[in-house]
Amino acid sequence: MIIQRSRKPASVVLLATCAMAAAVLFMGGQSAKQGDGPSLKELELAIADPDAKPATWLQYGQRLFEEKRYAHAAAAYARVLAIDPYERQANLQSALALALAGDADAFHDFMRDLILRDPRLAENIFGRPESQTYLTAPRFVSLVKQAHVQAMD
Repeated sequence: MIIQRSRKPASVVLLATCAMAAAVLFMGGQSAKQGDGPSLKELELAIADPDAKPATWLQYGQRLFEEKRYAHAAAAYARVLAIDPYERQANLQSALALALAGDADAFHDFMRDLILRDPRLAENIFGRPESQTYLTAPRFVSLVKQAHVQAMD
């Protein structure tokens, strides 16, 4: 004789667990957007350590970026890129910070170098709103074309 048991209780528990996990992930994302995590002062203490990890510098740059201190954020991202020039998040954030800082020369030089390292990322950055004010200048038009050609390879 085979005893059949209802699977409803197990599926309800599974569904409730998934809902709770989704809520925790959602709330975690919300709190990060509201500035939770280490304060700028805590991060400044952390980067004072000569052995500060690139992740700490990345987090410091992000905090500066959130505070609209774009030139300082770009300098923090440069510390990450000095260790790993191909770190995608640092390249993206650095380019955006330079664009928002309004330093056309620094943004141009960075993007020229980025095209050699990651042309697809450079092409993506040129498509973002932060870059649009630069794209009418001939030197940037040339870079956009170069990024497009390199990204196709």
